[in-house]
Amino acid sequence: MLLYAVALVAITLLVMLYRRDRARLRTQRAQFFDRCLDLFQSYRVTQEGPTYPLLSGSYRSHDIRLEPIIDNMAWRKVPVLWLRVTVLKPNPYNAVMDLLVRPGGVEVYSPSSELDHHLPLPVGWPEQALLSTDNPQSIPPLELITPHMAVFADAYMKELVVTSRGVRLVRMIWQANRLNYALLREIKFEGTHLDPAVAKTLLDAAIDLADALSNAATVERAA
Repeated sequence: MLLYAVALVAITLLVMLYRRDRARLRTQRAQFFDRCLDLFQSYRVTQEGPTYPLLSGSYRSHDIRLEPIIDNMAWRKVPVLWLRVTVLKPNPYNAVMDLLVRPGGVEVYSPSSELDHHLPLPVGWPEQALLSTDNPQSIPPLELITPHMAVFADAYMKELVVTSRGVRLVRMIWQANRLNYALLREIKFEGTHLDPAVAKTLLDAAIDLADALSNAATVERAA
């Protein structure tokens, strides 16, 4: 009976510690967008469990979404936190176009692996990248996109996705602590808050491209 009581107490303590750590992790991650909120005309932040929150709102009068994604799928690599920034502004180009920098074949957040057509990279686009689409005849004119490639001068940039619904950019925010992950398999990032300058740069770049595609299509229809 004594052993049974000791085991029961140990299990109870483990459950309490697990719940405490889970609640602490949720609270910490909930603060991710706190320093960026002044950027938005309006916003809504939602969070499920201990995951990072999702922000949807309005920036420069555009509908936007910011979604952090933990990527721990790559074998023997330190987990990474990506930020997916989406600007929802329709354009008439029906194809999905994806530019993926330094593809590793394990980008679960990317549509690249589902796109059958690979295209040559235009001059001025990032090297060591894969340009893919599901329909080469319906992608936006690449010369419209070329002036907006400056955002990829940032070595942390990973992806550009263009669809008829808008534009998405993906950038690495942090890598997990290598020692914690190697010893404990614990995904622990050094930072807690998204840098407002990073958020602004990504949002401005995505909006400028989305506007360029929409405006060019308007000019084409008028002509």
